[in-house]
Parts: sequence; C-alpha cells; structure tokens
Amino acid sequence: MDRKTLVLVGVTLLLGFALGTKSARENWQLELPRLAKVAVTPTPSQSSVVSAAEVLPPSVNLGVKWGDIIIKMVRGGAIDKTKFLALYESRPADLDQAKKLLESTSNEDIVVTQANSALILNLLWPLGIANKTNVLSQGPIGTQYKGKEGSFASTGGWTLGARDGGKLFNSQNLISLTPQQETLVTEISQNIYRPCCGNSTYFPDCNHGAAMLGFIELAVASGMSKDEIYKKALVLNSYWFPQTYAEIATYMKSKNNLAWKDVNPQEALGVDYSSGQGAAKVNKELQATGLVPKVQGGGGCGV
Repeated sequence: MDRKTLVLVGVTLLLGFALGTKSARENWQLELPRLAKVAVTPTPSQSSVVSAAEVLPPSVNLGVKWGDIIIKMVRGGAIDKTKFLALYESRPADLDQAKKLLESTSNEDIVVTQANSALILNLLWPLGIANKTNVLSQGPIGTQYKGKEGSFASTGGWTLGARDGGKLFNSQNLISLTPQQETLVTEISQNIYRPCCGNSTYFPDCNHGAAMLGFIELAVASGMSKDEIYKKALVLNSYWFPQTYAEIATYMKSKNNLAWKDVNPQEALGVDYSSGQGAAKVNKELQATGLVPKVQGGGGCGV
C-alpha cells in the first residue's frame, strides 16, 4: 500500500471513528501504528542526502612522515621555496606550516585537515611526479607518451618548482622502494581513481593523481597495510572532492542503505564510483531521483 492510499484509508477510518461505528473504531486502532509510521518516515530527500560535512572528518592522521623528503625536493628543484611560499602569503596558517616543512626535517605524522588539505595536495604533487618509480617509468606516461612527459596537467601544470615539471618526471631518488614495494605501489595505484579524470593513479596525468601516487609511495615505504592505505586514500580524495564524495555517500545510502563508515574504501575508490565517468553516473542517477540539484560545480587541477 503506497503513502497516498494509506492516507486515504486513514481519512476514511477517522471519519468512521468520528461517526461512532464500532467496526471503524476497531479498524482505526489496528491501522494507527502503520499510519503513524508513514507519517513520520522521512522522504528520500530528507533521509538519504549526505552532506560533505558528514563525509569529511575534522582531521586524519595519514600515518606517514615527511622526514627529509621536502628538503630533498627543494634541493633538487622539485619545489622552488620562493614560489611556493608566495602562493600562501595570504594564508598565514598554511604559510607557517609550509615554511617549517620547506626548511627542516619533519618526524611528525602528516595530519590532514579541511583547512590544510590543499597545502598537503601541493606538497604531495611534486613528490608524485619527481620520485623514481616503476609507475612512472613503466606506466602509460613513461611508455605511451615517452618524450611527451611534460605535456600533462601533473607535469606541465607544476609551476612551483625550480625545474620544469616535464624534466622533473621520474628523476629523483626521494623514496627508496624494494621490488616488492614497487609491485604493491603499482597494484594499489591501478585501483584508485579520482573524479576529475577517467584515469587511475597509475596514469597520474593531473595534480590529484600525482599527489595520490606520492601518498601511496610514502605509505607503502612505511609498511602500511593495503586496507589502511585505501582507507586513508579515500579520506584524501574526499577532502579534495568533497561534493563528489557526499554524492557517492548519498548514492550508497539511498541505493544500498549503507552508511558511509561502512562503505568499502577500495570499492568507493574504484572506477565505478571515483572515476570521472563513475562520479558522473552517480550524479545523474541522484539528479533523476531529486536527491541533488541539476547544476553541479567541479574542482580544477591547478595550484
């Protein structure tokens, strides 16, 4: 019985109850619990929509450290200290943190917040394009686009280095990885997508892909488990694309009755949800059910 029919039944029973017939009163008592349930059950737009605030934690400890990696990037020209700090002149909190990281070794865990997520993105980005790894040398950019490595948003778009992004590509020994770790970085990078592109991290052609590769390398080198890497990677993507992941969370809740905390991170990061195509499909389905507005904005891939 649908909502409209139940309301009609309720009106009929209430009328009968008011007229004082015994059968109507008895039926009313039987139907009251069902009618009450309908009356207080929220509509899909009320109960299923998940906001970005519900998806984003106040902070997340990535469980990895910079060590002297940022210092090495400054020395090797992957980061130009003057250019980098100039970007944050109007953001005192980010500026203070950036100065410390660019000038001294850090043995503290990297903690990401909504406030500093863009800064962390811009620090992981040059790591992802500069560090020598099989993902770069043997992946699509290093093979299919050999000689054109600087033509991507991740390389040509990196303007905060002392060296050209294309020349930085796969050029520095910033993180040492064993053959087994290289295999794991490759595997994980092939399973993590981002909503701005149709490619996985294995094809890091934009800043988000390069930054995610940098995080994966740090995490694998530290001995972090695959499950934990996917979990932290999902939080990073959620910080970088909050609206998209609020929509994915809404989709999971409305279609599968699954709370965001219970979603499988690897599944959410896969091609069906986190790729540009997957995210667009989710958005389209949510629009069709009225759970999101027709017009949605997107983020860019620049500094």
